[in-house]
Amino acid sequence: MEVKIGAVGDKGVLELVALLRWLRTERQLSGLVRPEYRPAGPEDLSTGVLDVVSIAVGSGGVAVALAQSLTAWLKSRRPAVEFTITLPDGSRYRLGVTEEAVTQAAPIIEELLRQTGIGHGAGE
Repeated sequence: MEVKIGAVGDKGVLELVALLRWLRTERQLSGLVRPEYRPAGPEDLSTGVLDVVSIAVGSGGVAVALAQSLTAWLKSRRPAVEFTITLPDGSRYRLGVTEEAVTQAAPIIEELLRQTGIGHGAGE
């Protein structure tokens, strides 16, 4: 099962590149993170554009690690970041996180993952 994270807004691709680099340094997520590209449009200067960061999550431990890592990444972003999370069941959520609300992101993300059966304690 995969969780896909996409960014929203003008700087979305730059934020996704930063997120991809961040998640790839996480030991618990090693080998589970990959970029997905969409074809470039006429205004793009490359052959493909980063569309989403995909994370393979099959156990609760990975889901918790993802939630914690994503929260830590959000804390490092200035200013606030807006992104989407697409869960394995196809449901999609748009989250806008301000500096003040970033500490609430991990429990929200963990709950979203738990509801699909991949959060901590589920399916193990």
